[in-house]
Amino acid sequence: MCMEVFSDSDWVKVARGEEQIGYAWVRPEGEWPAATEVIEKPAPEPVRPAPNLLGLDTGMLTLEQVNLMINHIPADITFVDENDRAAYFSQGKERIFPRSPGVIGRAVQNCHPPKSLHVVNNILDQFKSGTKDVAEFWIRLGEKLIYIRYFAVRSADGAYKGTVEVSQDVTAIRQLEGEKRLLDWD
Repeated sequence: MCMEVFSDSDWVKVARGEEQIGYAWVRPEGEWPAATEVIEKPAPEPVRPAPNLLGLDTGMLTLEQVNLMINHIPADITFVDENDRAAYFSQGKERIFPRSPGVIGRAVQNCHPPKSLHVVNNILDQFKSGTKDVAEFWIRLGEKLIYIRYFAVRSADGAYKGTVEVSQDVTAIRQLEGEKRLLDWD
């Protein structure tokens, strides 16, 4: 059916996406000949998001969907902008570190204990200079093991735009063994 329905232009798009998806049994050698040719078709009308949709790189979501999605991820997510100001934090059910709406707009240095200020500043300096992109820590919080990761956020041209902090209780994850391939809600 694909041979009957897909145009050469469609096959070029398939070839371009193969590297991202991967190969099941055989990895092709060289480049698919048609993938080197750009087959011109009239450009489709650009998809313009409806007023209540955010046009993202790989789809469109409403603000409500984005907020719900982030708050359903079982982790604390905090965003600090390029000016070192706390700009956002998620409010999921599995909150690890308490946050108050009063931190929004505050310098991130004022959101951490003084004894860790040198670490916070070092991470931000390294992210801003482009020498590092990730910083990781794990700590015990009672019986829980908390995994804390900081990621530099950069624009397409590499400009520093902020830092995302993701904190997650990984206690149960560390105990996983083998595989679980079937749903067992019973």
